[in-house]
Amino acid sequence: MKNLLYLIILIAVNQSSAQVVKLKVNEEFVTSNNIKIQLTKQGKGKSLNKGDKVKVHYKGYLVDGRVFDSSLERNQPFEFVLGMNQVIAGWDQSFLFLKVGDQAKITIPPDFGYGDTPMPKIPAGSYLVFDVEIIEVFKDFAPKQFTTKGKKILTSPSGLQYCVLKQGEGAKAEKGKTVEVHYTGFLENGDIFDSSVLKGQPISFRLGAGMVISGWDEGIANLNAGGMALLSIPYELAYGESGRPPLIPPMARLIFNVELISVK
Repeated sequence: MKNLLYLIILIAVNQSSAQVVKLKVNEEFVTSNNIKIQLTKQGKGKSLNKGDKVKVHYKGYLVDGRVFDSSLERNQPFEFVLGMNQVIAGWDQSFLFLKVGDQAKITIPPDFGYGDTPMPKIPAGSYLVFDVEIIEVFKDFAPKQFTTKGKKILTSPSGLQYCVLKQGEGAKAEKGKTVEVHYTGFLENGDIFDSSVLKGQPISFRLGAGMVISGWDEGIANLNAGGMALLSIPYELAYGESGRPPLIPPMARLIFNVELISVK
């Protein structure tokens, strides 16, 4: 119980911290990861934070000027949730320095773009340049970790920690049955590494058949359809000593919001 409570406090502290840098028009700012940001027009809107849904227009080109993608040509702004690994790392990092109405030129080194992997119109090892305009932001769009205040936190013999927030009144989740689940997965530092909620699509699998990590097979079996729980899963019941790079590090304890939608 103490372990799970500590993780919740740690996540809250990490999510509340933010770097504040005031960009000046036409002055180039270089981040600690050598991403270059040059503000070309200053906006007056809200700042952008991890977990916000951002609407942006952009043009992407190589350092020689060859355009590889443009939302402007499609006349369709692009939307993504900041800090949720839905875009290249260079975007997730650089957009944290911008606000609504800003226009900027961003130059991203290969390690925070597509690295050594060639993409259509983008050779391996390319620096990427983007002209971006922040159109709109939807604050706090990403799911938050379920709160366990006033609820009992249990630890099973396997080491799984779980807190049933709502038991559910539907069919019992049992081995061999097909369950439909909405989930959000957090690292111990509060980072979301995967979320069916953000994708807008729950997953279905046969419980106890080894189709998911064993911590899920065990934890979800404590619920009925309609139930909700917070699972704290040790690495032995998740992705083991090796993890699942690049999003899940070695020996990672994983925290999950889970909602059992149906049992068949």
